Amino acid sequence: MEVNSKEWGFIRMSEQEEDLIRRIWGLIAGRIPGRKPEEIERFWVMRHGESFAEKRLKRAAGERG
Repeated sequence: MEVNSKEWGFIRMSEQEEDLIRRIWGLIAGRIPGRKPEEIERFWVMRHGESFAEKRLKRAAGERG
């Protein structure tokens, strides 16, 4: 699925949605011995945050050029 730069704006979530996301990190951490939900979330953001940022920059550059 192609995503345009307009879709990369700030996403507002309800309190219930945020709670579900926190629970998911907890479920994942529960399946990996010795890991806390915060560690799983931090790993995901560090691992995928940069690659997502690079993709956004490349798309933005392609739209301008």
